[in-house]
Amino acid sequence: MKTRGFWVSFCLINLCVVALLGVILRSKMLFELPSIDYNHLLKVHSNFAFGAWVSLALMVLFTKDILTEVQRDKNIYRIIFWGIFACCWGLVLTLPFAKYANYISYISTAFIFITYLFFFVFINDVRKTSASKTTKVLAISALSYLVLSSAGTFMLAYLFATKSLNAVLYRDALFSYLHLMYNGFFTLGVFALLFHRLESKLSVSANKNIFNFSVLLSISVIPSMFLSYHWHDPSNFIHAVAYLGSSLLLLSLALFIRFLVVMAKPFKHVSRILKFVGFLSIGSFVLKMFLQSFTIFNVIGNPIFGDRPMIMGFLHLVFLGFVTLFLLAYFTQTGILNLKLLITKIALGIFTMGIIINLALLFIQGIGALFMKSNANLPWMLWGAGLWLFIGAFLVNIARLSSIISYNKAKILPKST
Repeated sequence: MKTRGFWVSFCLINLCVVALLGVILRSKMLFELPSIDYNHLLKVHSNFAFGAWVSLALMVLFTKDILTEVQRDKNIYRIIFWGIFACCWGLVLTLPFAKYANYISYISTAFIFITYLFFFVFINDVRKTSASKTTKVLAISALSYLVLSSAGTFMLAYLFATKSLNAVLYRDALFSYLHLMYNGFFTLGVFALLFHRLESKLSVSANKNIFNFSVLLSISVIPSMFLSYHWHDPSNFIHAVAYLGSSLLLLSLALFIRFLVVMAKPFKHVSRILKFVGFLSIGSFVLKMFLQSFTIFNVIGNPIFGDRPMIMGFLHLVFLGFVTLFLLAYFTQTGILNLKLLITKIALGIFTMGIIINLALLFIQGIGALFMKSNANLPWMLWGAGLWLFIGAFLVNIARLSSIISYNKAKILPKST
């Protein structure tokens, strides 16, 4: 349990760094900052966000909450976590040396091979546990898509190394990588953790519905990836698979909504702030599924995949609105963040409102770009939203430190009385 808290604390620090890098990125859009290479900073920001925050958090929780006590204490997992930590912070240390772009490639490759190692070790262990079929399907599928996503990374590296000008192949590789990470690893990983905690509190029929949803959602990832290929006038085969993917997404969403009320019953007595955060996280998932499925129509999909602000809005919807809010709610519900403390409630409230404002501004910017309209104040407002998120993430870390202190006092007090 101690090591779980130790690594979650590191993850929360990494979240704060992600927010800080985001502020610097948006500052670069407004101010000269000649010492900062924007493209290099963007790569560091995205890779650090994926690896040091979400990937590390999911892997730690997979290990500490799903595996048995004997399995989770294996030295191999400590080596893997430290390896991920070293790779991600190694990326940050490349910022003063932007001209040596190969550093990022070497570090990213090392990170990928570490995730391969985690994949094989964890799957070998989880198969031997008493975890439910639902948890195993989701966790194994999530990590499988994490491994598959590396194909997109290697293709991008190849295109950069050969200085290829093939824009179609570049965007397909990028979209495939993002899809497998966001809609594969991140999404399935979240539900693996959620259902692992919920299943014991639900009826047999509810658990059966959850299993059916989990299988369908896992299967939908590959066909729905073809939705992102529609922007370049695809073949009939790609079009047919994309339609299948869209249908599977809508069917998965229908199943999810069907048992949503039943799934929410165990959280009836949790605090309002936690209900609010959880509601926004689930709402972001529902919106993600709905928007993603309708990109099958070219009149919708083509402008969206060609509109960078809209793509950024969608990515932030999943990364912040769905995954990050879920992880913070999960940490709070499992006691990592002490909700009895006022600072925890303030931190969660400020960070959550920052996400809402940030998403609203990104989608406003994206819609404006679609209609060839812009607002000179939007970059400043986005910069303010980024600063708000950083303050919120910083307060979350203060809440974590306060939680540790309060728990230690609670252990000491009984001995002194």
